[in-house]
Amino acid sequence: MADSQPDLLTYWRDLNAQADEGTMAIPADVAAKCDAACVTYLAHLEKMQIDALALAEAKDWGDLKSAQDLRDKFLKKATGTDRSLDVILQQHIDVIESMRMLFRRYFNETEASDDQTTASITALTPEN
Repeated sequence: MADSQPDLLTYWRDLNAQADEGTMAIPADVAAKCDAACVTYLAHLEKMQIDALALAEAKDWGDLKSAQDLRDKFLKKATGTDRSLDVILQQHIDVIESMRMLFRRYFNETEASDDQTTASITALTPEN
């Protein structure tokens, strides 16, 4: 049975493209809250990634072949294959970073627009 999971990185890249084209918008306050949630989740994923790398430092489990086989099986789940934990965590991090790119656009644009408006008003204000 083939994996039928959606390609989330492509999905979020497509949303970023829609934002670039101006065909979608997110209110700045919503984008800021979503970005904050992404920051929290990224920290969690990065800690898990560090923990996964620690799993790759497999110690000798003894002289028995079964112990070595079991160690190797756990090691493959942690790192070294395209379906190992370190690769999957990095894929999740890539998706969350793509999400952040989308969300940050909206409150960065709002901030830039506010700065531009402030500069325009200041330039038009007569000095006292």
